[in-house]
Amino acid sequence: MKKISLFLVLVVSACWVMPTMAGHHKKGNITIDMPYVRAPVPGHSMTAAFLMISNSGEQNCKLIAASSSYAKKIEFHTHLHIDGMMKMRPVKDVDVPAGSTVAFKPGGLHLMLFGVKSSEELSVEITLSTDNCGAIQFSAPIKSLKSQPAKAMHH
Repeated sequence: MKKISLFLVLVVSACWVMPTMAGHHKKGNITIDMPYVRAPVPGHSMTAAFLMISNSGEQNCKLIAASSSYAKKIEFHTHLHIDGMMKMRPVKDVDVPAGSTVAFKPGGLHLMLFGVKSSEELSVEITLSTDNCGAIQFSAPIKSLKSQPAKAMHH
């Protein structure tokens, strides 16, 4: 009987903890999935972060700020095609309509981290603030570009 009880406690605990370990963070109606930060190129103090943000609520949310102790400043950026060139540009805020998911991904909308600290940390704590849906803090693993093909970043 004790073995079964211990097994059930372990299974229930794992089900409760696993979504957070797998990159799933929820606060209120806002959910962050699959966040990660690209490891900065050696000698550079900027990088980018990517994630999926979902709004399961009935009211629209607008991301208005991002912060982290890992970076001096974080901005929302997007890629635009201008005169046949793909260029990154900052955006003031990001709409997350009710019942929708917004992707922050390479080649599209992303978080741009400036003044990043060189660190041996494996993950970064980031906070996203909204206009009327509160703030959500999440942990994003730092992933190396060494295993991925290089892509040029134009500012």
